[in-house]
Amino acid sequence: DELKEACRKMDLNVIRLSHCQKEIFCFSVPEACPSCGEELRGSRLQEAPVSLPSPLSNGHKTSCCLLVAPAHDNHNR
Repeated sequence: DELKEACRKMDLNVIRLSHCQKEIFCFSVPEACPSCGEELRGSRLQEAPVSLPSPLSNGHKTSCCLLVAPAHDNHNR
């Protein structure tokens, strides 16, 4: 269910890592770089991945927020 998955991701920290001269933000370290496709597991990164607090929150429980929704297949909004 999409709602449960979105709620689960709100509780996750974001991981920032540097590779191929780019900053990559994800919820877990990917097996391959999403930019260049090089395998990341077991390879040397430019610097250690850093865990950042999640920027996502429940918009219904926040006094001021920016809501982001997909542009395609968004008939319910």
